[in-house]
Amino acid sequence: MDNTKLLGKRIKDYRKKNMMTLQQLAEKSGISAGYISKIERGTVNSSLKNIQKLCEVLDITTDELMKNCFQQKEDEKIQIDKCFIFTKEERVPIYGFVGALDFENIYTGNPYFKVNVMTLSEGMKNHSYSIHSYDEFGIVAKGILGIEFDNKENYTLEEGECILIKSNTKHAVTNCSNEECVSYWIQFTNFEK
Repeated sequence: MDNTKLLGKRIKDYRKKNMMTLQQLAEKSGISAGYISKIERGTVNSSLKNIQKLCEVLDITTDELMKNCFQQKEDEKIQIDKCFIFTKEERVPIYGFVGALDFENIYTGNPYFKVNVMTLSEGMKNHSYSIHSYDEFGIVAKGILGIEFDNKENYTLEEGECILIKSNTKHAVTNCSNEECVSYWIQFTNFEK
C-alpha cells in the first residue's frame, strides 16, 4: 500500500473510531465530504493545513496519524560496524507535505537512537502539536525555528542552537525565518524498560 493510501486509511480508521460520518467530519473541519472521501481513498495528496484540520477534529496529533505511514522497511535499516558516510540522496522520507515540510530519516542502525532531519519551507507558519514517547534533541542548522509548548511557552532557536525535549511533552514547531529552516533531531530510546 502506498503512503497516500495508508494515510487515508488511517484517517478513515480514526474517523470511525470517533464514530463520525464523513458529513460530520466535514462540518467540523470545514473540508468538503467529497474531498475527505478522496483523502481517505488515497486519491489526493492533501495539504498539511487540511491534515491538521482533520487531526484537530479527530483529537489526534499529526505525529500519531503519520506513525508508521512513512517508515523504512526493516530490511532497509542500515547496520554500521565502524563508520559510514550518509549522503543527502540516501535519506528515507518519513512524511512530508508539498510546500510545508519534509521529515526524513538519516540513521536508524542503533537500537538506542535515530537521527532525522526536518526541513520547514519558507513561510511555514501552520503547525500542530506533536507528542512523542521518546526524548529528542534538536539542532538548528539553517534558519530560525520556533517551538511552542502546550503550556504556551515559546522559544525561538537560531542556527547552531539546540533544544532537548523530554518524552511526552506536547509541542509544535514553525519556521520563523524568511528562508527554509533545517533542523536535525536525535530520537533517544527510553532506556527504562
